[in-house]
Amino acid sequence: MSKQTLIIFIIIAILMIILGMGYRFVQLQEIEKFIKPKIEAEKEPIRPKEKQKILIVHSYHKEWGWNQDTEQGVIEGLKRKGFILDKNYEFEKFYMDTKVTYTTEEQIEQRAFEAIKIIETTKPDVVFINDDNALKYVAVPYPDEKVPFIFSGINCDPEIVYSEKIDSLEKPGHNITGALERFPYYESFSLAKKIFPEKKNIVLLADSSPSSNFLVDAFKKRYLQKVKDSPLEILEVIQAKTFNEWKNTIEEYQNKTDFLGILTYHQLRDEKGEVVPASEVMMWTINRNKLPELGFLLFHAEDGFWSAVGVSPYKNGIYIGTLAGEILEGKNIENIAIKDARLIDIAFNLEKSKMLGIEIPVDVLSIATQVFQEIKRPRF
Repeated sequence: MSKQTLIIFIIIAILMIILGMGYRFVQLQEIEKFIKPKIEAEKEPIRPKEKQKILIVHSYHKEWGWNQDTEQGVIEGLKRKGFILDKNYEFEKFYMDTKVTYTTEEQIEQRAFEAIKIIETTKPDVVFINDDNALKYVAVPYPDEKVPFIFSGINCDPEIVYSEKIDSLEKPGHNITGALERFPYYESFSLAKKIFPEKKNIVLLADSSPSSNFLVDAFKKRYLQKVKDSPLEILEVIQAKTFNEWKNTIEEYQNKTDFLGILTYHQLRDEKGEVVPASEVMMWTINRNKLPELGFLLFHAEDGFWSAVGVSPYKNGIYIGTLAGEILEGKNIENIAIKDARLIDIAFNLEKSKMLGIEIPVDVLSIATQVFQEIKRPRF
């Protein structure tokens, strides 16, 4: 190889190396364009996602068994949609206490005002409404339809009573939806008849509060006027104003009826016009009544009544909790139907069964949601 040829070969080799390095440099530039934004993004501090704010407004007092069970159900329902308490949301509670302490129209409106102030201050992402007073005095009059309200424990027909805020059950059309409460009378009477085929009739007993008036009227319209094949004959639906009337009615019917149906008992008055504590009413009734009681809320059996077949606050809490999860995920509340979810609890109290000399069949016990072993001092 001549010296000239060798020089040309070396020059070509150097050029190839230079070109190769240039190509590699271009590649590195392109790669850097792609990965640099990601690297820079990773360098930025990670900001925790702001927690959602959830508020539940209860119509009644803290010790009301329905409230406690509903709250636990709501927490579980939200969990099933991926929202974990204290991790994804904060949970605030307000008790209007309109069954025992604040019972006049003026007092109820004042408690509603307090609830509305909380909504204005905390600006919750969802507001749960428990029982009729909170719906009537808080959710319906609240002016800002951007705030979603989800109710439970509602006995009225909301599409009729509050037609300005609820277009229909199928499509509410505004910012209010939820689950209705309809006492499962037929199921309760059927179960009692199954246990006691020979027994035929029942007397229903309630206090005379405004909510009880509505409950009794609804029973007459939805059950007495429509159900033609009732498992039990309804002898009377009696409302007592005073505790003495309550006692006298129970004593009078000991030999006139087969069952005693207990609707409400939280607004009975004494001789001075003061409300008698519900726990006192319960304990007197449990110890003096010799008839099987049919209650319509789970805690009726827990506190000592013989049985309870009613709407499940815990299961309904799960239901409305999942609705809230959907709303937090972006679903339009206007299109979420209002339903009677028909989620029922069956419960018995075995100590009261022993007092009455009743042995509950095994096949009935097996379908019970809960069986309470003893009578406990009522919670309120």
